[in-house]
Amino acid sequence: MTLSDNADELSANREIKDGVFKLLFEVPENAAELYSALKDTECRPDEIEIITITTTVSGRLKNDLAIVARGEALFLAEHMSSFYENMPVRFLMYLGQLYEKWIKMKGEERFLYGSRLYKIPAPEFAVFYNGAAAKPEKEILRLSSAFENAGGEGLGFIELEVPVYNINKGMNEELFKKSGKLRQYAEFIAKIRELNGLYEDHAQAVKEAANYCIANDILADFLKEHGGKVVSILSTVYDEEAAKRVYAEEYAETRTENIALEMMKMGLSQEQVLRATKISQEKARQIAERLDFSLPT
Repeated sequence: MTLSDNADELSANREIKDGVFKLLFEVPENAAELYSALKDTECRPDEIEIITITTTVSGRLKNDLAIVARGEALFLAEHMSSFYENMPVRFLMYLGQLYEKWIKMKGEERFLYGSRLYKIPAPEFAVFYNGAAAKPEKEILRLSSAFENAGGEGLGFIELEVPVYNINKGMNEELFKKSGKLRQYAEFIAKIRELNGLYEDHAQAVKEAANYCIANDILADFLKEHGGKVVSILSTVYDEEAAKRVYAEEYAETRTENIALEMMKMGLSQEQVLRATKISQEKARQIAERLDFSLPT
């Protein structure tokens, strides 16, 4: 079985922002497998409660996966294809929302107004990285790294540590042995990267990667059920990343042009402007003409 060419299937809900990682691991069986692999102890699907944030945090952020395991641990997991050093800050934002959500589910009156101590699930975190930049198998990000200073002595202090697992091919083989779904997810993403070099259309590369994985029993059932949605998600993510790169390039170019203009207004010579900004003589002339400014010689 392969994915169809149905246009509606390929474009299914281009507004989807949730990732394939979330779609795969929001299933209790898969979440239990992943959590068990990380903790090196068995956790059954019926001991998993999915409480992932489905509404936006701070206007735009949603978390990938949040579960309560055995009623004892609140586990947050994120996937990232671009390394993001402020991930602990994001986890802190999620954590407050998730505890509020959990407390409301259990009856907030006793937690907020009761005099006795009521226990809450212990927070646990993990990030799974599969970007192109070289990274170690595992590293730790700390919330305190984002603080302006170390905090005053004698006052309360908070720390939050996030292990980042590199799930690119050849990394974390022991973890992959314990979680077949995580290994297959990594294989699927690696196949997309491989096929991106063969197809100009990224969506086609994703589709062919999905077909390959179905044929080779890699996330086969998952892709048969969600293939069209997966293509749409990954194509949307790609478009957004491309748009960000284009925006960054355009911003840099505009900034250079503004600097060149200010130098012209200061009366600096054409040679000085070109040497400082690295723009071409033709670009300098265009900037001056567009802004009705006479370029000094």
